[in-house]
Amino acid sequence: MTNILNTMPDKNVRYAILIIISGFIARLINVADPILEVAGWRQCATASIARNFYYNGMNIFYPQVLNGGATEGYIGETEFHLYPFTVALLYKFFGIHEYLGRLVSILAFCGGAFFLYKLSRKYVDKTTSLIALLFYTFNPYVFFYSRSFQPESTMLFFSIAMLYFFSEWIGKEGWGRFALMTLCATLAFLVKLPTICLGLPLLYLCLRRYKYNFVIQWRLWLFVCLSIIPTFLWYKHSHYLVSINNLTWSNLQLSSYSIYLDSSFYKKVFYTEIFQRDLIYVGGAFLVLGIIFTFKKKEFGYIRYWLFAIVIFFFLGAKKTMIHTYYTLPVIAPASILIGFAISNSIKMIQAYKITGMNKVILLALYLLMVVSLPFISYHKITGRYKAKRLAKDYPIYEAGKVVDEITSKNDLIIGSLWGGPEILYYSNRRGWSIGAYACSTGTIENYRQKGADYFVTTAQDDIDSSVLDYLKNKYETIKSTSEYLIIKL
Repeated sequence: MTNILNTMPDKNVRYAILIIISGFIARLINVADPILEVAGWRQCATASIARNFYYNGMNIFYPQVLNGGATEGYIGETEFHLYPFTVALLYKFFGIHEYLGRLVSILAFCGGAFFLYKLSRKYVDKTTSLIALLFYTFNPYVFFYSRSFQPESTMLFFSIAMLYFFSEWIGKEGWGRFALMTLCATLAFLVKLPTICLGLPLLYLCLRRYKYNFVIQWRLWLFVCLSIIPTFLWYKHSHYLVSINNLTWSNLQLSSYSIYLDSSFYKKVFYTEIFQRDLIYVGGAFLVLGIIFTFKKKEFGYIRYWLFAIVIFFFLGAKKTMIHTYYTLPVIAPASILIGFAISNSIKMIQAYKITGMNKVILLALYLLMVVSLPFISYHKITGRYKAKRLAKDYPIYEAGKVVDEITSKNDLIIGSLWGGPEILYYSNRRGWSIGAYACSTGTIENYRQKGADYFVTTAQDDIDSSVLDYLKNKYETIKSTSEYLIIKL
């Protein structure tokens, strides 16, 4: 009996597991909903790649999208598509179900949350680690993108696991730890190239352990080679893929220097995205306190450099960081640890500085208000995103797609007009072209018709110039017209 008790995880580990299980269960609610609630274009683009793997031979080195017109749709300058390939493997066993893609993301979240707790326990106390895990698990943006059909959750899992295993190896060594940290690093770099910026906190640990002698540590060079070479080879191949069908996501392009002179960049990224959305105001305030409280604490050096490395990425991918909300998502992981420390140590700091009287009362009241408000803000943000009324506005995409899938032949090509993404093509299960509603013109439509387009489909009639819609209705056959969508045979 004593031996059994000794092998059981301690109380705090059980609390951590309970938090992660709670996060897992919460993410399963409405898991079978259409993949349109956040970054619908990105989810549908990733899902189309997974479905094309399933349909076209499971060749992970030749990903295909739907919005390549009459071409095969080979897409270049993208990340390594490990995530959609994994989903496609599940399709082989269970059939094509979008919830399988969500499930892979949710499981990746669980792994990332577990290693975040393990990593934080190496540098901070148990209370801070549990608060950090709680904030990370129920952070609204982490919640949204850790159940979406895209690779962000997978990227976070491999990134956090890499940082954990590297910190373990640098202190204890061993080939098992070396293999795990190398595998996680390689997959993190492949799944999302910007994670290569996380080499900065790794360098910090190397300098702490070896000083400048790290340059002669052959095992470190082996780690670099084993993780960087596959990444280089993939992105070289991905660049070649552009030449096949001239399709690219332009993931290998850096932003112009002029963007750094634009104040809107800093406001959008650091205030709107990070402070307001990622850290929901209160978390942002606690992050600032956490940075101040830990500024001279050496044990937080690894966490600070982790945070700094992510900020560097924001500048390297400045333009896309401004456009895509999920690009700032990685900052939440290291921020959670600093936020956890601030929350668990604020009262100690008030006592340490011997603040008394009314000032102490005000500070304690403010602290309690901030702490209590966090779960309420998170709950409001999460439930607000999934309200039926909000989700309903995207359902016409799903409905129109099903109609197109039923009435058209498999080889028909579609023009989908929404916001420029492949949502309509994906739910129509057809190849074709995507046009932004505001850029939709008769010239563009006729150009695509000459290239083989058979149908025009839109769920954004209010955003398309009325003269364009009148032209189509007068010249071509209207298959179905409702207040929510329009289908025309060209």
